[in-house]
Amino acid sequence: MGNQTVTQASNYFDLQGLEQLRQKTKTNDKETIREVANQFESMFASMLIKSMREANAAFETESPFNNQQTKFYTDMQDKQLAVDISRHGSLGLADALVRQLDPTSIVRPQSVPQKQLMMPEQEPEMMSLTTKENTTDFKKPDQLQASLQTKINDSALQHKVESADDVNTNASAQKVDFSSPSSFIATLLPYAQKAAKSLGISPEVLVAQSALETGWGKKVLQTANQQSSFNLFNIKSHNSWQGESVNKSSLEVEDGVGVQRRSNFRVYENLHESFKDYTNFISNNKRYEQALQQGDNADRYIEELQQAGYATDPQYADKIKAIMNSDNFQSVVAGDNNNG
Repeated sequence: MGNQTVTQASNYFDLQGLEQLRQKTKTNDKETIREVANQFESMFASMLIKSMREANAAFETESPFNNQQTKFYTDMQDKQLAVDISRHGSLGLADALVRQLDPTSIVRPQSVPQKQLMMPEQEPEMMSLTTKENTTDFKKPDQLQASLQTKINDSALQHKVESADDVNTNASAQKVDFSSPSSFIATLLPYAQKAAKSLGISPEVLVAQSALETGWGKKVLQTANQQSSFNLFNIKSHNSWQGESVNKSSLEVEDGVGVQRRSNFRVYENLHESFKDYTNFISNNKRYEQALQQGDNADRYIEELQQAGYATDPQYADKIKAIMNSDNFQSVVAGDNNNG
């Protein structure tokens, strides 16, 4: 705009800024529309403040500070407050006026292809059971069972949860094996069995859900110091959450359009805490009652979970069912159960 810039009045005594604004209204440019909208919002805010002062006038009749001099300075303060409110767009009235007078100023969200809709910081290729890291031949169950035996003996079984007393809740530096989909399943299945028993659902659906949410463990959210959040289900932090949180960008689907949003996500000390909080989150939330009524029908459970608003991805339930019902997934689960 060069020297056409409008000088915004920074206080209600700034008559020069208002006079320049009056002159620029003849141009009807975008910047002038914004400044006029701000001034209108300032007037509206001033009326609101004045109304509130008048409503409280009855309580000030006996006050020793109720005199003309005090009212004069209070009025000055209120008018300046109205100007500051408009400058910061606190009421949002100016934004609404600009959108009405200049529709071209509206920034619409960019459409994102459906195949790119995924969980926070998750890469699409991580959703596949046949990742590059997976060198196990899923078509040979006997070979798979033999190859997993060492891993189960060395790592997975040490995390198996037989009772609440068997869990080391202080294992903040807990090591997990997410090097492949098979090791991911073997590591999480004992925790899923414990949580599923408490919820009255199928453990397989919990493993498949965490696989989708974290890209088979490769995209578990990291804290500011690059430590694992152990948030296997990407549960967000709300007002009731008293623990640590991490702020991350996630892709949400709003009216069929993918939009990037930043949200706070919960941080846990270990895998046990993640499954424990998921159990509490689902069982204590009334909107998931219908999902819990499906029992061990895993397909219906995840469908009702999506219907209740657990995730915004319209294909959330279908993606989890595709993982859970695949022959590869079922063969690994069956092999681990046989060794349990």
